[in-house]
Amino acid sequence: MRVIQNERRNGEGLEPRCQILVEYAKWTALSAVKSGGLIKAKEPVYQLVDGVAFSKVFDQSLGPISCKDFNDWHECQTVALSKRAESDLPEAHRRSLPIGWSAKLINVFLKTTAYVGNLGREGLRDVLHPPLDNGLKNGLKKHFKACSACRAEVDFGWIKDITDYDRYRRVIVGCRTAAFCLRCSLIEVEQLARLGLRTGEDPPGELVNKICR
Repeated sequence: MRVIQNERRNGEGLEPRCQILVEYAKWTALSAVKSGGLIKAKEPVYQLVDGVAFSKVFDQSLGPISCKDFNDWHECQTVALSKRAESDLPEAHRRSLPIGWSAKLINVFLKTTAYVGNLGREGLRDVLHPPLDNGLKNGLKKHFKACSACRAEVDFGWIKDITDYDRYRRVIVGCRTAAFCLRCSLIEVEQLARLGLRTGEDPPGELVNKICR
């Protein structure tokens, strides 16, 4: 994997901040997959992430990225990652990685590098997809409680149940509708995850208030 940033190289390679962000993003992607019990070892997950053509969305010399360009890239890379998991990994780690989990690997990596770290092409943060999980699913269901059609689209069951990109795309369309209602970017519908908290969990707003007040 090669992340390209204008004015982010020195004589010895990547700027330390960029390198730290990329390595941390790989770890967050690993943590996301491990939480689902699919792949526990670091090496195969990192191999899958390294195989994603991230330079297409990070290379600032390519100019601003449009929503369509990003969505086309995302579908291509998600499907390719899912296929590689069944063919290119060492035999001991080779397994089915459904589209839902393949997308989550990519989305978590981009959440860390592009949304939090602000790396990438102009406009990238505005078109990122939110990583799907049960908290967000339940939050979306509550948000759309008055709209049965929207509620049905975002109620995807388990991530492993999203086995084709068309089903994933429909969930993202639901997320986009929620983002329009909330007047936020697509990835920022993650704020709805607070509605899907389990009993006993502290709402994230409590810590936000302590840090950002």
